[in-house]
Amino acid sequence: MIIENMKGDMSALADKPIIITGGGGGIALEAGLALAYMGAKVIIGEVDEEKGRKAESLIAAKFPGRVQFIPLDLEKPEAIQAFCEKVTAEYGTPYAIINNAAITPFDSIERLPLSDWDRSYHVHLRGPLQMIQFFLPKMLEKNQGVLVFTPSSGAVAYMGGYEVFKTSQVELANTLAAELEDTGLSVYSIGPGLVKTQTAMQGIEKVAPLMGISTEDFYHMNRENIVSAQEAGTAFAVSLLFAKKYHGQEIGGIQALIDAGIHKNNDEKISASLSEEGQTLLIAIVKTFDEQNEGWKKRNIFEKQWMLRDFKKYAGHSADEMAAALHQYQIAYNKKDVEKLNGLSALLTNLSNYYRHQLEMMQGYIKDSEKRQEYDTYIKGWLKDIETMKGML
Repeated sequence: MIIENMKGDMSALADKPIIITGGGGGIALEAGLALAYMGAKVIIGEVDEEKGRKAESLIAAKFPGRVQFIPLDLEKPEAIQAFCEKVTAEYGTPYAIINNAAITPFDSIERLPLSDWDRSYHVHLRGPLQMIQFFLPKMLEKNQGVLVFTPSSGAVAYMGGYEVFKTSQVELANTLAAELEDTGLSVYSIGPGLVKTQTAMQGIEKVAPLMGISTEDFYHMNRENIVSAQEAGTAFAVSLLFAKKYHGQEIGGIQALIDAGIHKNNDEKISASLSEEGQTLLIAIVKTFDEQNEGWKKRNIFEKQWMLRDFKKYAGHSADEMAAALHQYQIAYNKKDVEKLNGLSALLTNLSNYYRHQLEMMQGYIKDSEKRQEYDTYIKGWLKDIETMKGML
């Protein structure tokens, strides 16, 4: 198990009840194994009783007394209610809910039956929402807990019946994160990457021909995003340890593995040669961001909140965290302290993600072509500075 390679303390999840929906196989089974290894009480919510019982047996064989299967059908409100009541009766308030359950109704918008859209809505959005509404008041009373969503990457032809409601989880997570900002609860989304689970492969076998390609071609085109079920599941599990850090963010599973010391970040090797040109460039990058950050803070309360949330969503850090980190890296660069520059490249990548998002937004919000061109030039300049800086590290 790759969880055995984790560095640091994992006792924070010991004896904590954690629900995993769709927990009977694939990513969720691996998440359950990793959580049980860390001492959590794993609650498998699964519609397929045979799969649920099998997953329960597999986890219990390695970690006796740390897992229970409880039937859960997210398409049936009464079944969700029964599941929640049973969890409460046996475990009290769960510490975390990992909303993993998924179905893959793939076909064209024209042909996919409305009944399949209804199923997707229930499994990916309404069902998780009903469960959260049941447990959230209890979690707030305890002033602790984690809500995790597992959205997909976005609109893809012939996958709308899946993607529309899966990606809506991001907006639900962002809304909850804003509402729970000043509580002890954390909310975030985590993308597993492309995993060859049984559910995924069945869906891809159907959608690949609609795209005019073979399943082999599909996997080859997406080969850089393919991860194992164990990697994805372990990422789900260890991400709970960094829940406060991830609050309000949409992260990738690899990030959680890096933070846990399981996956090495190959980009974090800084050359010993730190030039004056790089120093000047970093000063410019920091100055640009400082000016933006100060400008946001001068906006009215609603604009400020929206901009700061938007930044955190796309940059993976709050604006103040970004500013503090950039200034620390600037000091390290000035002192030519190579060790303290590890992580700068990744931070700059996060900042460029936000600038690219800004660039896209400008296309839709600024109608004056001259003004839009002016902003485009500025933002493309910032992006060029960042890419040049990264090339020097």
